[in-house]
Amino acid sequence: MKVLLPILILLSAGGITAALVILQPEAAEVTPERPVTNVEVITVQPQSVQLTVKSQGTLLPTTETDLIAEVSGRIIEMAELFNVGNRFRKGELLIKIDPADYEAAAANAAADLANAQLALAQEEAQAQQAAADWKALGEGAASDLTLRKPQLAQAQARIASAEANLKRAQRDLERTQITAPYDGIVLTKQADLGQYITANPGNPLGRIYSTQSAEVRLPITEQEASLLDQRSKRQRFVTLTQNKNGNELQWKAPLIRIEDNVDPTSRLLYAVARINAPFDSKPEQPALRRGTFLHAEIEGRGLSDAYKIPRYALRGSNTVYILTEANTLITRTVQIIQSDAEEVVITAGLAPGERVATSPIAYYVEGMPVEVIAD
Repeated sequence: MKVLLPILILLSAGGITAALVILQPEAAEVTPERPVTNVEVITVQPQSVQLTVKSQGTLLPTTETDLIAEVSGRIIEMAELFNVGNRFRKGELLIKIDPADYEAAAANAAADLANAQLALAQEEAQAQQAAADWKALGEGAASDLTLRKPQLAQAQARIASAEANLKRAQRDLERTQITAPYDGIVLTKQADLGQYITANPGNPLGRIYSTQSAEVRLPITEQEASLLDQRSKRQRFVTLTQNKNGNELQWKAPLIRIEDNVDPTSRLLYAVARINAPFDSKPEQPALRRGTFLHAEIEGRGLSDAYKIPRYALRGSNTVYILTEANTLITRTVQIIQSDAEEVVITAGLAPGERVATSPIAYYVEGMPVEVIAD
């Protein structure tokens, strides 16, 4: 009896379990509804777009010159304006070299010329007398030597040589006064009063630069260079800006050239803008300083049928989501000619009146239905 009791209990439990499994109700199958994604869209239309290229560069004078002494001697006068940072005007005296030796050389050259002129006059007189004597006493044709023609040519050559020597001596005397070749500013100074200097291009007295104009070389990529209109003869401009004490100052400068050489280190080209009289303060233009760093926006080509969309509307590097008439999304590849942090310019891949989705979409499926919440 004690052996049969556990067996009876197990059989009863198994029967109850089997009955519950057989008699349980069938579960209804329910298909979950996929929620419709809400999206914001923009309607695109072609428009005229002015392309620009952004860059930056340093302002440097168009003309910088090493000041070289062309004669040797001791500096006996140094102009006060010949100090670093000082301005000077064209023709002003900057440095004076002791002229004593050169004045003596000029005087000697003048004396040599006077002697040569006297010798020529005497030789001309003798040549005239020789011709008259031969005419009176000689027979046949007189030789050049008899008529003193070689002697006369020699005297004339000495005149030419003496005149050239005098001009050289006077030129050397003039070079003892070193004057400013243009309106400018002193950049460096490497000589001073009392110093003996030599006429050596390798030992400049200082470096100066012109205030007439300055240039900004702006590095650009080859792709950016293709955005600039290099075929049209219309003048293009560059807007240069400087942030100074919280204020943004602007200058408008013509784009004068694009250098047709690629820098072998950076693989960049350079566009060059020029500012006239940038170092002079004017009512409409504050003065700049050599070496000022400037931001630039270069005027590029104009497009007549292009599209602008916010950068956040891009999906990846060159695709967008287009909203169809059935309110479903499809992927479209577009051709982007220019982009920045805020917007992109598209030249192909869109049609007038198409709607581009701008909302972020976490799970995208091609052809998915959506609901527009803004247009």
